Amino acid sequence: MWDDAAGVPVPGIARALEVLVAQALDPAAAGLLPAAVVHLDQPEPAPAGDTDGAGRPAAAVGSVGGRPAYALARPGEGFGLTALEDAAALGGSGTDAGVLPTAVALGSAQGRELFAVGGEDGAVQVWDAVSGDLLHGTAGGEGAQVVSAAQVHGVPLAFSAGRAGEIRAWHTADGRGLGLLPVAGAGADALCHARCADLDLLAAGGADGLIRVWDTATGEQLHLLVGHTDRVTALAVLALGNQAVLASAGADGTARLWDLATGQPVAVLTGHSASVTGLAFLPSDGDPLLASCSLDGTLRLWDVYTGTAVDGRPSRQGWLTSLAALRLDGRPLLAVGDEHGAVVLWDPAGFTRVADLPAPPGGHPVNTLTVLEQDGRPRLAVGHGDGTVRLLDAAGGAQLWAAGPDGGAVTSMALCPADEQPLLVCGTAAGAVRCLDARTGTDLPLPAPHTGPVSGLAFCPPVEDSPALLVSAGEDGTVRVRDALGGAQLRRFTADPDGVTALAAAAVAGRQTVATGGPAGRVGLWDATDGRPLLELAGVAGPVEVLVFGLVGGREVLAAGGADGVLRIWDARDGGAVGEFAGGGAAVRSVTLQDLDGEVLLACGDQEATLRLWHVSSGALLNEAKVDRVPLAIAFGDTGLYMVGPEGATAL
Repeated sequence: MWDDAAGVPVPGIARALEVLVAQALDPAAAGLLPAAVVHLDQPEPAPAGDTDGAGRPAAAVGSVGGRPAYALARPGEGFGLTALEDAAALGGSGTDAGVLPTAVALGSAQGRELFAVGGEDGAVQVWDAVSGDLLHGTAGGEGAQVVSAAQVHGVPLAFSAGRAGEIRAWHTADGRGLGLLPVAGAGADALCHARCADLDLLAAGGADGLIRVWDTATGEQLHLLVGHTDRVTALAVLALGNQAVLASAGADGTARLWDLATGQPVAVLTGHSASVTGLAFLPSDGDPLLASCSLDGTLRLWDVYTGTAVDGRPSRQGWLTSLAALRLDGRPLLAVGDEHGAVVLWDPAGFTRVADLPAPPGGHPVNTLTVLEQDGRPRLAVGHGDGTVRLLDAAGGAQLWAAGPDGGAVTSMALCPADEQPLLVCGTAAGAVRCLDARTGTDLPLPAPHTGPVSGLAFCPPVEDSPALLVSAGEDGTVRVRDALGGAQLRRFTADPDGVTALAAAAVAGRQTVATGGPAGRVGLWDATDGRPLLELAGVAGPVEVLVFGLVGGREVLAAGGADGVLRIWDARDGGAVGEFAGGGAAVRSVTLQDLDGEVLLACGDQEATLRLWHVSSGALLNEAKVDRVPLAIAFGDTGLYMVGPEGATAL
């Protein structure tokens, strides 16, 4: 109880209920609650592959060693390459390959035939289809909502974790994974890098209230810190010569101090009456001080050496959601973010309000604050609930740049210092890792994995100066575009927030183009090189199951098969309708277009193992037959059709 807080009661549950109701009525309101509050209402993430499409087999037709071949992936059974004509095995894997496959593709780049596989955990890997050599790939992701970053022996590294799985370590320069730090699959809610006794350490706190500390060089767990009785919400480190003090805070309302050299507890700091949402050690010429903020609306100051309270005040900002410490004109200040999107600078000496930095419209909360220096001046990087990241001049509040939303609410942020290109590494509510150039706010593409099962893969041929591309889509709603041969990620964009269910890629009008379909029937065309939307096509009544590019009378077209069994064809340049073909009502599983002596045929197979053949220009159904397997892929051969099902291929 604070004597001077009578007129400003601690924010109650009414605000949470108000926004939760708004979210139920309008999903776009999801970013209006701070991450610390939303976490309490979030269900546990579904296991990878626990969706309608992730457990299905997948197939693709292409060539291997100049021979017609197909790739087939069966969930839980690995994947393989097989010749179409004589069923000769051309390579593959078992269940021990490390990838539980959900999507496959065959293609080529610079004269090499390539084979790509996407997995349940979001991983994408590419092999030389002839030699079987692994060319490049990403490890699986766990939904990175919290991040940390540092230079370790001069190498810029990042660490990321979600609410489940293990902690990933990776190079920020190229996204190459270094390995996993085990947390028994429990994930983490807070990460922090520390330097102690000439060791680079990483501390992680989770929902179980435990804090684990590793030596990042060896991956060895050095300490298990036990004390919090609820989720760990924040971590901060104070370097003291060759030693270090770790501060932790939790949803239990306490903050704790630990000796990082020994792992021994130093002090328990009690006084907050709600979850502690931010910790920061103050730059000070005297005894070190720790600042904390909480959902109880108060700021508090603690003496690190004695473990006692120094001061505490209500902020009158509402819920306090983030905290950072900086030095401005020689004096230490605290930057405090709140539920309304505002950032306020406080002088901890008496907790006087120094400045209110301008807040963007929309009222989205400040979920994370990070301090950096540019040209000798302190800057504040601010991550908001709508996914926006802003860089502010701490002295005057001027906005230096703003990066738009990508991947949902920003849930954590870390600065990775580098002389040439300092990075802001962001964790997001969607589980994506986002890297921004700290000087300009430019998104830097890294080969980070999808945060859910891969739902589609496609190779796109080269165009002029652009190399052949590998495009992957995921149930996380994002599309990743990579150099097919080298693996460098060139672009990442969100195609459908509800997830991508179908994918195709081709050169259209001399431009590398990606087509995506979603569960609500959205079909979109995108520029593969910069992620710009080109067309949105209408007409699909339900989930889009399959997409394929082709030619009809010299026109570049896109064909889509839906869950309602209907096939639709559009002009890929202007979106004009070309034709519509009704099936038997079962979901379409495969489609192909073929020009035979000037006559274009459309073949499709559905979930009820029915194969249909249409004459496109007249719309006439030429043939319809029940087959012995669900057609996952179809290809025209010299004398008929090849059909690939879960049990393999057959010729018709």
